[in-house]
Amino acid sequence: MIIITFLLLALLSTPTFAFQAPVAPSPCRADGLLTPKTSFRTYGSPRSLIIGGLEPYLAGTDRGRSASPSQKDHIHSLISKLESLCPLSEPARDPRINGPWVVLYTDAPPPSNGQLMLWRGVAKQVIDLEGGRYRNELYVGGSGIDEDQDPWLKAVLDASWEEWDGVYLDDSKGKAASADYGASTWKVTFERLSISLFDLPIFTQQFKQGTARTWKMTFLDDSTRVVRAGKTGKEEDDWLFYMRRGN
Repeated sequence: MIIITFLLLALLSTPTFAFQAPVAPSPCRADGLLTPKTSFRTYGSPRSLIIGGLEPYLAGTDRGRSASPSQKDHIHSLISKLESLCPLSEPARDPRINGPWVVLYTDAPPPSNGQLMLWRGVAKQVIDLEGGRYRNELYVGGSGIDEDQDPWLKAVLDASWEEWDGVYLDDSKGKAASADYGASTWKVTFERLSISLFDLPIFTQQFKQGTARTWKMTFLDDSTRVVRAGKTGKEEDDWLFYMRRGN
């Protein structure tokens, strides 16, 4: 009963999957464009070298939750270099984006970083490309490769997505400067948040109609994905997410 009370207090006091951060994205570029059946990873390529050095470094930051300012600066610098090497002109439309992705690093606050009040776990994003559906999942106390099996605490945010039309999600009525917004960015509309404790539902929240965020896909290959997620679509309120392919 005490745990349930803490969870409810956390939900009432914590912004749900809010986004804002001062890091500008680097868009995926068209040069080096590969076909959907081509593997991106080439041994010794600049992309693989950056990823090979980055992921062991991330392991010491508790998925970004314990990263120091200097560590964050170094991580963001490496990820920016990786983004500049993105080989796709339309990453948000590429079939490889479909399926589960485990968050290895983010500078976003709870619960987007896999933490709910006192409890730290794993954040996972699951994409249904064909159905236009999206889920944010949080697991605490789980097992398995993705640490999502038999968790004692689970939170799921259900959402839908559509290609962004470039109109900022605030009252400015402004529009981003791009020839094809939907090629790299989605508008994700939140629908429902559900919390389960030992597989027993304890909390459900329906979002206010129109609650939405933008998801900018700034890097994608067979096993790595980088997203800049924001409240408005403007670069200054983006959060950074670095993910590996899930199971």
